[in-house]
Amino acid sequence: MLIAAVCGIIVAFGKKIENLSYQTYLQSLRLNATIELSTIREQFESEMVDRVLRITQLASALSENPDMNQTEYNIKAVDFLLQSNDVINIAAAPDLVVSMVFPKTGNEAVLGLDYRANPAQYPKVAEAMRTGRGQIDGPVDLVQGGRGLILRQPVFTKRNGQTEPWGLLSVVLDYDSFVDNISRSNLSERYDIVLRERRIDDAPTAQVLLGDIDALSQDPVVMTLNIPLGIWELAATPAEGWPQRRPQFYWHWALRLAFTSLVAFGLMYVLRLADNRRNAESRLQNGIEALHHGFVMFDPEGRLIAMNQKYAEMHGPSSVVKIGVKYEDIVKSSLAKGVIRGAVGREEEWLEGWRNRPLDGSSDPEQVLPDGRIMQTSDRLMEDGSVVGLRIDVTDLKRAQQAAEAANKAKTDFMGVLSHELRTPLTVILGHARLARHVDRLPPAVALHEALKAHPEIAEEIEPHLKSLTGQIVNMMTRLERSGEHLLSLISEILDFAKLESGSQAIQPTQNDINEIVGPVEDQMRPMIEDKGLEFDVSVEPGEIYADANRVRQVLINLVGNATKFTQTGSIKLHVVMDDNLVEFSVADTGIGIPEDQVSRVFEAFHQVDASSTRQFGGTGLGLAISRDIAEMHGGTLTASSVPGQGSTFVLRLPREPEESEESTETPEERQNMVA
Repeated sequence: MLIAAVCGIIVAFGKKIENLSYQTYLQSLRLNATIELSTIREQFESEMVDRVLRITQLASALSENPDMNQTEYNIKAVDFLLQSNDVINIAAAPDLVVSMVFPKTGNEAVLGLDYRANPAQYPKVAEAMRTGRGQIDGPVDLVQGGRGLILRQPVFTKRNGQTEPWGLLSVVLDYDSFVDNISRSNLSERYDIVLRERRIDDAPTAQVLLGDIDALSQDPVVMTLNIPLGIWELAATPAEGWPQRRPQFYWHWALRLAFTSLVAFGLMYVLRLADNRRNAESRLQNGIEALHHGFVMFDPEGRLIAMNQKYAEMHGPSSVVKIGVKYEDIVKSSLAKGVIRGAVGREEEWLEGWRNRPLDGSSDPEQVLPDGRIMQTSDRLMEDGSVVGLRIDVTDLKRAQQAAEAANKAKTDFMGVLSHELRTPLTVILGHARLARHVDRLPPAVALHEALKAHPEIAEEIEPHLKSLTGQIVNMMTRLERSGEHLLSLISEILDFAKLESGSQAIQPTQNDINEIVGPVEDQMRPMIEDKGLEFDVSVEPGEIYADANRVRQVLINLVGNATKFTQTGSIKLHVVMDDNLVEFSVADTGIGIPEDQVSRVFEAFHQVDASSTRQFGGTGLGLAISRDIAEMHGGTLTASSVPGQGSTFVLRLPREPEESEESTETPEERQNMVA
């Protein structure tokens, strides 16, 4: 009975909580709908206030000049038409008969329309003339075809001190265009929206501009719109109606029932708790024994409380490893055996560093056992102060890593040798190409010209052919030189990359004026950029930087060259700003941009955004990788950001002064594992 009573109270309390939660959820939905509808309200009020203001100005002009002819009317109406792209026509109906319309083309059927003879529109027209207030009427089937939204403004004139009705001014808007303009968002996909005129008497003549009036019977969110042409209501309900329950209704009740069941079976759990604990301890011991790696656990006082057989085997049969021994004693035993090679000869100093080691996983060095096996050690501090450790045999992995590093070094050395051997003959080829490009200055060519001058009787016939031959040779050598220089730059990039990978590349920083670095870059790149029809905007803040000027220029030339390569129209900007500690070089373009998923990969060696870009623009894909390495050698960074179709920006940040690096006395052996 007690359990049944407790369960009943829990269920009743849960039902009350669920009802309150549902009401809160429903209020949240209605508040969100109100906020979203405000965009339509603001757009409708803005559109209507603007149009009413202009139609009132036109009505005032007619009131002051009731005898206005068509030409004068056109001049007044054209301003209204130009400021609204959804206006079909603006009609003036003196004595309620349309006699002027603008534009006339396409609206000829409107001329002569007598509102008194039009039963569909006359009731609203008569009401407007009677009340003297403007109106909105729609959607209305137009006599010239289509549907329209009509803004009506009665016009009155003063004659002999008396106000007399002159007629009616109507502005016809394209209904569908107007509705699209005020509901550009996707709200109509999620809500049933109704926009209607609010009449005090709830007359059936109240206008419904948007939506189905039946949606008002579904407890909609209602907003009032105040405009000069009356009071309107904007109402909305979700397209699928208001939810009958909040999300995860059944899940919450399932949790409540689960909690109730937990209470009911609580006593049974207490009785079985001791047995479950024994089973858990047995499973834990079996689990750690099944590990292929060494496992160990120490309590907050540093005493060994659990381990598996694998851990004991690592220390050998004569080790001090046993339950209850202190962790520090195990470490001292390892030091005495010389297992930790980085501590040989400096055991006390190493032990002091071990005592202060972090236990957050930030330092997981390695330990080399006497038999040559390499163990990856990992200690983690638990919340209660206990330490859990793993000893993973990574011997095969380390050997594979060393083999891969050796292969990579061999590849890098080969690339460096090959690039060097290619560049030497290519330089000779380029030299001869440059000489051949000036073939007319070579001694044989000069002698030939002199011979022709001595024999004018044959010079007239031979010189045109000679010039044609010379021009063809010059064109061929020019193309050869251009292709050779491109090939030389590619080979130089490969050679630079090989040096960087092998660690033989070095920088020679000196104190430099910023303008001495940027100026040559501007002079070299401006002709190429402007020949392509692009703007080159360069701005430099004065100052100095301690850097390798040639290498920084190499980076800037590469960045500006890439920007030029991938930009067809627009501009290239090279801006340099600095503060007390940093110089920032930014290169921005208006080119094709880089896809978001590729921005982080553009600095990878040999990476191209896609194969089509490689074919269209060329390149090895090494320039940005080399530039990044040069930046990092200076202690700086090179980053990229891009918007596809709008352009990219690369930012090189370098320290102005050399960083004072503390000399480290830590040897590679000391960075090995400081745990046993």
